[in-house]
Amino acid sequence: MSAKLLDPAAATEAGALHGQVASGLVGGGLSLSCHKLVEDGARTLVLLAPGLFRLDVRPVEDTLQVMTRSLHAEEARWGTEQAPVTDYGKRAEDTPEPYRLEFTFYLDIEPHPIMARIMLNSTVDKDRGLTHFVAQAVAREVTAGGVRWQSPPPG
Repeated sequence: MSAKLLDPAAATEAGALHGQVASGLVGGGLSLSCHKLVEDGARTLVLLAPGLFRLDVRPVEDTLQVMTRSLHAEEARWGTEQAPVTDYGKRAEDTPEPYRLEFTFYLDIEPHPIMARIMLNSTVDKDRGLTHFVAQAVAREVTAGGVRWQSPPPG
């Protein structure tokens, strides 16, 4: 069942209306990416993994709201990753690099749990009232020893 949740065709179809690109990974897994220009105050979907998760963003002045939602019946765990460089507490126009936030998503299902690493970058154009978001996720089945690699298809 977990492999069906990592189907790139389903993710491509689900995310087509908002410009998401989905692809399979060598050895199994799913990669998602999307970029959008979002007006200040508007909420928008940036990543959608059908049956797994949805990630929405809403820039509001100097604040960024990030909404994470699990789309599976089983309870999922979300976490944030420590960024190596951060300008937390500074205004967008005072930061030398784009804002970066990283999440983890973990779903403990049979036969193998699924873990995703999600990265969200943003830059602000205050003159135009827009925030440019670039989001990417990589999801794979995992085992106690780490990533569960499937054999690549023959040929």
